[in-house]
Amino acid sequence: MLRAAVRTAPRLGRAHSTAAEAFRHVVMQRHAAAAFDATRDVPEAILEDIMQLTRRAPSSFNIQPWTCVLVRSAAQRELVGRAALSESNRRRVMDAPLTAVFCADLEPAHALPRVKAEAIARGKDARQVEDLELAVGYYATHGKLASLVKGVAANALSPVAPAPQPEGRRAWAYKSAMLAAQTYLLAATAHGLATAPMEGFDAARLRAYLDVPARYALPLVVATGYAPPEGPEPPPSPRLDVTDLFFEDRFGARPAAS
Repeated sequence: MLRAAVRTAPRLGRAHSTAAEAFRHVVMQRHAAAAFDATRDVPEAILEDIMQLTRRAPSSFNIQPWTCVLVRSAAQRELVGRAALSESNRRRVMDAPLTAVFCADLEPAHALPRVKAEAIARGKDARQVEDLELAVGYYATHGKLASLVKGVAANALSPVAPAPQPEGRRAWAYKSAMLAAQTYLLAATAHGLATAPMEGFDAARLRAYLDVPARYALPLVVATGYAPPEGPEPPPSPRLDVTDLFFEDRFGARPAAS
């Protein structure tokens, strides 16, 4: 049962136990930093490893419909700060030596030729590779009318056979971009960095300041750097109970052991 599983840690081999403990430490260490040490930069080797780890994030059909602008210069950080919707967000961007602006590609078909070529080079079945274009076109639906038509068709087919439910291209792209952002947050934390994921920015200004093409949406900004040397680490912020977040077998069904 879920509550029992939470109370009792599984017995793992030494290697697995060490990996689980290391991951648990990273997850528990990550928090939204309120301030950064403006005197410390992020070393190039650490940034390179964070980028390499982040690109391993999963994405639908491995299309990877996201990119990330790493804002490092003082002049560009000043511009990003001007797009902040609050003084606290502006201060984070100004003090942190690095701010990652995640971009979700709303027109993922642009990446298809590269992704298909890589898939074929790795030995994927050619027919499956060609089906990628149809799949991406379906899920990354463009326009309210197209979404409505596909939604009606999917709902009509669902009682007969499983049917994919189109959610629109923004939702589809955001899923992959946020998986990449979460991987970035954990990778940065593993390297001892502090991070502050933020949504409070004027996307139109950000797009103009950073020369981001119109086909990209900007779901998340992450200030990144080192925590100030003074002061204790903040306690973990509260979270809902496991039994409020996880159900067993059916939605809303509390675990029998709760």
